[in-house]
Amino acid sequence: MEYLKIGKIVNTFGIKGELKVISYSDFNDERYAKDKLVYVYYHDKYLPMTISNARDYKDSILVSFKDLNDINLVEKYKNCEVFVTKDSLHKLDEGEYYFFELKDLDVYDMDNKHIGKVLNVEEGLAHNNLRIELLNGKKCLVPYVKAFIHKVDIERKRIWIKTIEGLL
Repeated sequence: MEYLKIGKIVNTFGIKGELKVISYSDFNDERYAKDKLVYVYYHDKYLPMTISNARDYKDSILVSFKDLNDINLVEKYKNCEVFVTKDSLHKLDEGEYYFFELKDLDVYDMDNKHIGKVLNVEEGLAHNNLRIELLNGKKCLVPYVKAFIHKVDIERKRIWIKTIEGLL
């Protein structure tokens, strides 16, 4: 089974078993919904847990798990990461991709010349950016917008970008 990291438990909250989670997801309402099955990675094991309640709190989410309604039962999960299975993800619209799908794609220019690999997708204020490691070891950011992204082929693990002077 493949897992996708959706957050990290950073602390407890109160005495009734709530945990403060920093979310890595753009779909918090779906990922942390009541009765949703998630996995907490604890001592090298993915422990299945069902969410009983979740609510926004400042820049985090307060999450409670079924049958764990006491701080003494959940304190050990501080600093653990939270996962879902990849097969539980909802299908995105055509032309939309999860960040993990773009990572490690080989990058080509419009002349079909291999120029590097996507290291990561970084969120920006106006748009997301691809952090690319070029074949010469140099790293650069390419805006993930139509002006620069020509084509994404997840099956072939390739992405084609339009380059302009100074971009790379």
